[in-house]
Parts: sequence; C-alpha cells; structure tokens
Amino acid sequence: MLSNNYIKNSVIFSLLIMSCNNEITINSMESNQLKNETSLYLKQHAENPVNWQRWSNSIFNFSGELNKLVIVSIGYSSCHWCHVMENETFTDEMIAELMNDNFINVKVDREENPDVDQAYMTASQLMTGMGGWPLNVITLPDGSPIYAGTYHTNEQWFDILNRIIRLKETNYEGLEEIADKVKKGVIDINTITKKNEESEFDKDFLTRNTKIWSDKWDANNGGDIAQQKFISPSKYQYLINYGSIYKDEQILNYVKKTLDIISNSGVIDIVEGGFYRYTIDPEWKIPHFEKMLYDQAQMISLYSNAYKLFKTPEYKDLVYQTINFLNNEMNSSNDLYYAAMDADTDGEEGKYYSFNLNEIELIASEQTDLFYSYFNIDPDRPWDNNKFLLIPKRDLKSWLNSNSLNKNEFLKIKENWISEILKIKSKRTKPRIDDKTIVSWNALSIIGLIDAYEAFKDDLLLTQAEDKFNTLLKMGYKNNMLIHTFKDRQYQDGVLEDYAFLAKAAMRLFQTTGEEFYFNKSKEIIDDSIKYFKDEESDLLLYTTNKDLFTKIISIDDGVIPSSNSIIAEQLFNIGHIIFDDYYLDQSNKMVSSVKEIIDGSINYYPVWANNILNRVESFYEIAVIGSDSDFKTKLISEQLLPNVILVQSNSESNIPLFMDRFFEDETYIYVCQNKTCQRPETSIKYALEQIPYLKTNEKQ
Repeated sequence: MLSNNYIKNSVIFSLLIMSCNNEITINSMESNQLKNETSLYLKQHAENPVNWQRWSNSIFNFSGELNKLVIVSIGYSSCHWCHVMENETFTDEMIAELMNDNFINVKVDREENPDVDQAYMTASQLMTGMGGWPLNVITLPDGSPIYAGTYHTNEQWFDILNRIIRLKETNYEGLEEIADKVKKGVIDINTITKKNEESEFDKDFLTRNTKIWSDKWDANNGGDIAQQKFISPSKYQYLINYGSIYKDEQILNYVKKTLDIISNSGVIDIVEGGFYRYTIDPEWKIPHFEKMLYDQAQMISLYSNAYKLFKTPEYKDLVYQTINFLNNEMNSSNDLYYAAMDADTDGEEGKYYSFNLNEIELIASEQTDLFYSYFNIDPDRPWDNNKFLLIPKRDLKSWLNSNSLNKNEFLKIKENWISEILKIKSKRTKPRIDDKTIVSWNALSIIGLIDAYEAFKDDLLLTQAEDKFNTLLKMGYKNNMLIHTFKDRQYQDGVLEDYAFLAKAAMRLFQTTGEEFYFNKSKEIIDDSIKYFKDEESDLLLYTTNKDLFTKIISIDDGVIPSSNSIIAEQLFNIGHIIFDDYYLDQSNKMVSSVKEIIDGSINYYPVWANNILNRVESFYEIAVIGSDSDFKTKLISEQLLPNVILVQSNSESNIPLFMDRFFEDETYIYVCQNKTCQRPETSIKYALEQIPYLKTNEKQ
C-alpha cells in the first residue's frame, strides 16, 4: 500500500534529482569528461587518455562545426571484453592521440542509454551480421554510422582508425554513400506498416511455428542447439503455456529436461546463488560470469511458474537461492535492486569463482575423490591458469546411486563444502556491483517476487514486491514521466520498457491483492505509453521519445529482455478483458496483427508475441473471485498454472465492470467468464475450474 508520506516524498525526490545531460562545449571536448559521471561503466574510462564525452544529442552539432567524425563506443560495467578493450586499447597513448586529433569520442553506458545502444546495434548487425559489446561505431558528423565492430586489439583499432581517416580525406563521398545505405537499412528495419485489417489467428499458425522451432532443440543438453547457451526464460514460459493447453507431453518433457539441466549446471552460482548470463559451451558448463538483474528476475518467474506445473522441490530451492542472492548482494539503500555484478575481479574473469587444487584439497578435506567426482574436476584439465570451476553433476540421482549415498546424506556433505568455500571467498575481493537503479529491471523483479509468492504462499515476498513498487513510484518519475535509471541524483529519461514492465508489475499486484489502486496505476501507465510513444506510421510504439537519433526504434524481438511492444500488447489485452473496453482490445489486436508476418517461421525469437497469439487462438478466460474471502480463495487458485487466464479478485463493491453487481456480503463466489459473459458462479474452487476444459484441478480443492 502507499504510505501517507508518498506525495511529500515524491516532491522532495523530484527536487533532488537532476539530469545527467551535462552541457557539452567545444572546450570540454579537449579532455576526458567522465570523471564526474555516476555511471560505473563511464567512470571505468575516466582515466583514459582518450577525450571521452558522455552521450549527448548536442555532440553532433559540434562534430559538424569541428569537421570531425564521431566514435560512439558502447558497453556496460559488468562486460568482460569491455574491460579488456579499455585496459589494452583505450589506455594506449598513441591510439588516444589518433582518436583525439581526428574524432569526437563518445562513451555510452548501454544500460543508461538503451535507445542509443539499440540504434547502433541494429546498424552493426546490418553491416556485419553480428553484434555484441563493446560496440564501437564510427559515424559521420550527423550520427549516421559508417563502421561498426566489437572488441578490437590495439593493432586492429589503430588500423581501422587510419583507414577511416584516409577515406575521409580521399573519398568522403564514398563514406556518405555507406552511411546512406546503412541509415536506410536501419530505418527499413524499424518501419512496420499498418495493416488494413486485423489478422486471423488459428492453431495451425502456432503448431506449425512451434514445430519449426522444435527442430532446433538440443535433445541432449536442453535449450536450443547453439555453441553458447543463454537461459532465455520467456521462451520456456511460452512452451509451458502451449504444452499445458494442448497437453503436449513431448514439449513439456523438453522444457522440464531443460530446466532440470539448467538448475544443476555451470550457469548457476551454487555457492552464493544467482544466474550467470550464459555459458560459452553447449553443455551449460563454463559460464560467462556476469550476473544481471533482469536474468535473476525472469528466472525467479520461470521457475516459480514451472513449480506450479511440475512441483519439483529443487525449483523452489532455486527460486529462494536467487531471491536471497538479490537481497544479500544486490539490494540498495532505497530497497531497490542494483543493476549487475561484474564478471571480473582484479582484472581477471571468473577469479572470484574459481579455485586452485590446494584450495580444493582444503575444501574437500578427506573427501577429495567425492568432491572431484561431484564437481567434474580433472586435475590435469584446469579451466584456466591452473584454476578449476565447480560444475555439479548433471544427473544427481545416478551419481548418488553410484556413490551409495542418499540425498540427505549428501546435502550435509555439500553444506560443509560450501561452508569451507565461503571461508576462502571471504578473503577475496568481490566482483564490483553496478549500483545504478534501472526502473524496468526492478519492475521485472517485482513480477518475479509476485510469481514466487503465488507459487509458495510466502507473504514476505508479496510485502517485498509492494514495497519495491511503491518505491519505484516515488523515485522513478520526473515531470510526470518515468525515468529509466537513476543514481546519486542523476537520471536518464524513460524508454518504453520502463512503462511496459512497470504496468505489468502493477497489474500483477492488482491480481494478487485486489487493490484497485494497482489496476488504475497499470491502466494509467499503459495510457501514458500510448500517449508518449505512439508511432503514427504503425500500430506499434516507439522505443524512445528521443527524436535526435539517426533512426526511430521500434523493438519487437523478445530477446534476453522481452519486447516492450509485446508486453504492452499483453497488458492492453488484460485491461480490455477486465473493464470490457473494446478500445484496449482493438489496440492489442492491431499490435499483434502487425507482427504476424514478421514472426512467422521464427517464433523462437518472439515467444511473448507467440503467447499473445495463444491467448487469441484458444479460449481466454477471466476468473473473478469476489467476496470477503476472496484473498484466501485466490491464493488457492493461483497455486496452479493458469495459461490463457487472468485471475483477479475483489473483497468489496466495485465499479470495475468485471466485478460490478457481483459482490455479496455473506458468500465468496468464483466467476469464470468469457467474452463478457460469466458462467454460473461457484463457491467451490474445484467446480469453478472445471468450467475451463484444459485445466487440471487439484482434488483437494
């Protein structure tokens, strides 16, 4: 609930918070200007001999005046290869002189300026077929890209700069031609035309596309077939919903196998909790060690929802381990979560997480062989520089049998090992925390906490979710608009993902608590997103209000973070079903229709859109629990997976159309509704849920 001091504190905070957009002058470009920045990533480059400037749209005004090309170098604080290039390349005096004499040099924290990152990453992918960080782009004075690449050694970067300098002097028209082609290509990618009429969706669209995707599944290791394995939570959430509705055991078995493998793999920190970003191998063994808030938040949701279906105890353990990691390591003084934890310590990737043989002998004590066996340690094959990683056995059950151990016995042994590991790690330097606060990522964490609350009925999780949401309302606005990130009274303007995820968090709180304040806030945020970000040329929303980039941005791919547009479409759909308003349903339908042709054949890149389509292909239900006992009954109902359902509750009279005239003082009724029509109300959860054909009801209910 909102505190009594909400308005007062909001005013105070708005007076304290300041924009990061410091004034850029020609004189400021004669030295490195990053010393006073709050961004950890920018500060990591503050001592470089390069005359770095922070991102500002005014940069390009000066670039024309100075007749200089622009280097836009983009990364983030926990990026290993960003550290390497900073240390090796941007500290080189000769390279710095070349950059300072011939270019305006701009350093961008992609987490502060995701719109800038998206614009130039699209250009990189168009020009090179790949992307990644650090992303180094060279542009004309107007910001149009002419070169894009990722990590470069000293020699490579020196050679590239000299070639670009020569081309500027000898063939500037050729550079302009490149820029025009790239700019047109990027604009084309971000142009999605309106449909004259809404698309028709049927089951065949989903089954055909899911079959295409299934050909890419890794039958042995789970996940998709790939050299690197990303955890991709939104993919598995869609497959869980699809498999549950269509009772497709093959798909559900694939998802469970994947989740089981991930839960006992190298992509998890088994000692202190938390998920690493990905593994560099297809067997989920060797991680890339950075820990991102958005990964933790989404994996909490995924494993909580998977627990509802599979009831696997290890999933619950994993959820709590991840929440504990966030609370112990990533919690800020304002009770929100920090953005990320670095992959490196003392300039070495994974140093904090690896152990030499002497340390392993100390940890294992008299159980060295058992330790080696469980953690897949071969003394002759170190991970790096005589260091070893602790990668647990994938098939714990078989391993226990082969060592004549029961699970409880081993857990005690493992507990002792972890205690010794923590003693060793306590003497080490911890990886750096990027202590900026990102609104959208914190909203994702709120959603994760709510999903965990529903699965495990832990009231502390709901309290935590509410507290974080109300803190975001207090600290996440400036001039009645959402901001994206803030730290030390500096902020960056909000982008569409901040609106999308905060609206979803508000809706989930409404569903869980029945407090109409949260519904009204969700609707308000969605209305604002349309007001601020509407693209007049399409039925979708722009990613940013920044009109000074070389291209507009319309993001639709559900990558490591779901597309803002797919989440907005989802929430428009939910609002329309709660208040019976065709405007919201029509807007949602138009958005989904506009991407149908684009995602056809590749829904593995668009799983949230696929779930939007699933809501339209199969019957969608509203379950309204109304009465004085609504909270208790809603808790019981939410224990199970509810695909194609929005579950809401109210314990009083309400003007919300779905609740109107359905409250009775002496009884709590469950209404199962569809297309503005409700079936006979029931007091029994079991009988109510039997009205939804594809749901498995709990006999105890």
